[in-house]
Parts: sequence; structure tokens; C-alpha cells
Amino acid sequence: MLITRLILTCLFLAASLSGAVRAGPLPDFSASYELRLGSLRIGTSTVSLENLPDGGYRYESRSTPTPLVAWLLRDKLHETSSGTLTGDGVRPDQYHYSRSGGKKERVDELVFDWQSMRVSNDVEGSRWEMDIPASTLDKLASQLGMMLALDQGKTDITFNIADDKKLKKYRFQVVGKETLELPAGTFETVKILKLRENKNRETFVWCAPALNYLPVRIWQREKDDVEYESELAEFSESLRVAEQTSQPAAVAQETAGKERKN
Repeated sequence: MLITRLILTCLFLAASLSGAVRAGPLPDFSASYELRLGSLRIGTSTVSLENLPDGGYRYESRSTPTPLVAWLLRDKLHETSSGTLTGDGVRPDQYHYSRSGGKKERVDELVFDWQSMRVSNDVEGSRWEMDIPASTLDKLASQLGMMLALDQGKTDITFNIADDKKLKKYRFQVVGKETLELPAGTFETVKILKLRENKNRETFVWCAPALNYLPVRIWQREKDDVEYESELAEFSESLRVAEQTSQPAAVAQETAGKERKN
């Protein structure tokens, strides 16, 4: 289903993905996106992060089709990731994925065992396990990992993702800066390319430093030249507050250099 393909792309990359401008957990926040197939709006997606009293996190995403296309595209997606989040990175403990409302319903549950360095997955009555390196993430947690990596000034980012009985490697590279006008406002952004061996598909993500590197736009072209897009529609002000408390190390060093020259 088209809505499913778009939502899966947006959720993974959106990226989705916002790094706090301090060495510590991200602020609680929420954001919503408009999902499009070409010029047709086909759905909405919301993400929210909650910092828990025990020092953990809960990150949640929900996506639904718009009423205009719901008669044809009925898939609804719900994802949650929980674990530990610090300025150094993300360590998920559990991941939940469910797809409902359409012809093919599915529920996945991942559990990370960091003592044995293994992850187990229950999906549709089938269970599998595999060894994982210390940096392994689930698909949703990778969004938070992207945000933190950008805040740390990284421009070439690689993730190990536990997904579908495999350990997948995803690589992203910062390729420039752009100013975007979106439903949620105008933002200065860094533009990120997802590196692929398959050159028939292209994926770009734009993240806004002023919103803790929250992804504000995602664009993907499939091999059949169909284009999918996700754009930021609304966001919580907690993202702005966090951004104003400090600035990324790379920006701070650049500013200090200019001041010394003057």
C-alpha cells in the first residue's frame, strides 16, 4: 500500500530524527507531519518523546491516512521505543510495531538483552534471536540517534539496525544547508543524503538546528519515479527552548574563531 510505504520511510528517517544541545536527555516534545504522494496529501504522522522518572525514555509514533484517501488506504501504524537516552547515545530496551486497519495486519516486538548482547523478536507467532554490537538500535530509536549525532557535529553517520531477522547498516551523510518554507514555518536546515547501493532510489532528510535537529522534511524518489514527502506541520515549543540554551560544539568553535580574528 502506498500509505504504508510512505509512512515506513518517514518514520524511520524522521529522520524522523532531534538532538539536545546539551550533554543529557532530550526535552519532552511532540511534532506532527503531513505525508504526501506527489502533490496529494495522503496522511499524517505524529511523534512524541517522554523522559521517564527512572531516567529512561519512551518514544512513540502514530501514522494514519487522511479521510480523503481512508476509503482506499486504511493502514494505521503505531511504534514505540523505550530504553535509556543520554548525550552519548541511545540504548533501546524494547521496541513495538503494529500495523492495523488494512488487509495485512502485523505486530512485532523486539527485546534487547544487553548483558548477553542479543536481541529477540516475536512476529506473527515466530521468534528469532541474533547477536548484536553495542551500538545497535531499533528503527524508531535511530531517529533519536540521528538527532544526537548531528548535535555532536557528525557529518557521516552509520547505524546498526535490528530489523526483520537481520542486522542492517544504514549510512547518512550531510551534503549541504538549505532554507525551507514549511507548514510549520521557515527554517534553516542541514540537508542529509541516505547513501545507498541501489541508485534507483533517492532519500533526503532536512533537519533544523533551531529545533534541536528535528527532521522537518523527508523526500524520497522510488525507482518508478514516484515521489513521497513528509513535512513538519506542528511542533512543541520545548524544542525551541532547548535550542536556545546552548549551541552545537561545531557552531561554537566557528563563532569563537571569528571573534578571535576580529
